[in-house]
Amino acid sequence: MYLIDSHTHLFDHAFDKDRDEVVKSIIESGVEKMVLPCCSPRSLGGIDYLCQKFPGHCFPTAGLHPEDIEGDYNAQMKEIFDYKFPTPIVAVGEIGIDKHYTADNIDIQMQVFDNQVQRAIAANLPVIIHCREAHPETFEVLDAYKGKVRGIFHCFSGDASDAQHVMDYGDFYFGIGGVVTFKTSGATLAALVRDVIPLSKIVLETDSPYLAPVPYRGKRNDSAMVRVIAHKIAEIQGVEFDEVAEVTTRNSERVFGI
Repeated sequence: MYLIDSHTHLFDHAFDKDRDEVVKSIIESGVEKMVLPCCSPRSLGGIDYLCQKFPGHCFPTAGLHPEDIEGDYNAQMKEIFDYKFPTPIVAVGEIGIDKHYTADNIDIQMQVFDNQVQRAIAANLPVIIHCREAHPETFEVLDAYKGKVRGIFHCFSGDASDAQHVMDYGDFYFGIGGVVTFKTSGATLAALVRDVIPLSKIVLETDSPYLAPVPYRGKRNDSAMVRVIAHKIAEIQGVEFDEVAEVTTRNSERVFGI
């Protein structure tokens, strides 16, 4: 059973010196499919390159990240959603709300997020949601589309109540990455994976080159490390690695249609 990384920024400058070699090694490691979340117009060229170079392995998305909203955000969205990748996009994302770095423009963030959720629904695509310290605002937008919107809460950072709110939407998954291996800051997430979030609602992700799992924390992350995350989830839930691999791969295939 191969693995899928549902969220990886392999187009990031951190891979400029060895990108092709890294992706080849990832595929050889058994991580055969990788979803590349767009954050801004600056992401487009790098995602395009990878999708052309590794067809059937790299899959594009389209979205404007809350931290990348600038000036004429409607022009930003137009450039992103008008872009023609080598293959159709598999999701709208990475979109959402972030109050950690950019709380001063929360009204604009909510407006841009709402606009992109509507685009996803109209195109029958899932959303990849970035939510940092903003679960009430994120839920305020999504609640209006309950039963219509589906997707993934990337790098989920909420509590048990937030997790239940997400599951109440129905067709949503939790992106679980390297944070689940962190001893202190990952303790809450590990408890949720143990007690609240079922395997049937989990997709694996790395968010590479960021958030490398223990014992690689602080180093450059890449999609091959979803294997480490899968082993940790298996340990937490008391199941076999093969079960985590099979279920999470099936979940990613289902949500993205890949």
